[in-house]
Amino acid sequence: MRISVVRKLGRTGLIYISLVIVLCVLLAASGILIPDTLKATHLLEIARQSVPLGITSLGQTLVILSGGIDLSVGEMMTLANIVGADLMRGKDEMALKAILVVSLLGLVLGGINGWVIAQTDVPPLVMTFGMGSIVKGAYLLYCGGAPKGSVSPILRTLGSGRLGIVPISPLLFLGLFGVLLFFSKRTTWGRSTFYIGNNSKAAYYAGIPTKWRLVLIYAISGLMAVFSGLILSGYIGIANFSVGGDAYNMNSVAAGVVGGNTFNGQGGLGGAVLGSLIITLLTSLMTSLGIGQAGKSVMQGVVITLMVALYTSQTDLVGKLKRFYKERGRRHVPQ
Repeated sequence: MRISVVRKLGRTGLIYISLVIVLCVLLAASGILIPDTLKATHLLEIARQSVPLGITSLGQTLVILSGGIDLSVGEMMTLANIVGADLMRGKDEMALKAILVVSLLGLVLGGINGWVIAQTDVPPLVMTFGMGSIVKGAYLLYCGGAPKGSVSPILRTLGSGRLGIVPISPLLFLGLFGVLLFFSKRTTWGRSTFYIGNNSKAAYYAGIPTKWRLVLIYAISGLMAVFSGLILSGYIGIANFSVGGDAYNMNSVAAGVVGGNTFNGQGGLGGAVLGSLIITLLTSLMTSLGIGQAGKSVMQGVVITLMVALYTSQTDLVGKLKRFYKERGRRHVPQ
């Protein structure tokens, strides 16, 4: 019976169960150390804080599943903040124009990442790191080294507003997650992400236009980074260089990896959501305990390493149980 349950769950099911257990352990530890953190208002605030990372990690996870990595997302977020706030100037009537402009920038810059990676032998890490530097230089030139402007009231509502006690931004995140989940599971273009990550040459010989799919995947990653930057801008309210940056590059990759996603097409977007919650909750707990950035980095590294080791052992366990199940079946076949 146990073998049958494990067999049906598979790798993804076991990983999701592990992530939920880790979340519960973190919540229990937080409640013991700081009792107020288990109040509904604080938990909803954690959910709100996880939204920018969660949105970014959705795009990053698609890139990871395709066998790549996007180290330009942090600077894309900052670009959305600098350009968006400057175009809005605190006016609602300019909000739609600003959102469309920065969304187009995210799509185009992300698409360029994918196109160069698909057309050349430039590794994704090098290409996207270089794109991040280009984007940073571009927004510094754009604002002359001094960011100016503020976001519109409607964007502030989306970033920091509430419906009763429920923050609005997590609801927007769930909507984006639903759209991308449908894309990745129910469309040919989305499902090909996993095929490309598993074996890009086999996918190409199977008739999948791998180059254009990579362009789309990286364009989506750029768009998600821009959306994340806009949501964070709505919470901050002004143009600020502190939006985005290298922290989101690393944390979005960490969220994807902690969520059980691999660079060979194994995993799913649900893991990225849980991974984002784990990283946000862990960071919040360490901040409440007065742990500095150095300690946070060490702890995040430990958690990532342990989770990956756990996934590896689970995969081995599932494989062994499946082999045992098959061997047992053969022994019971009538001769």
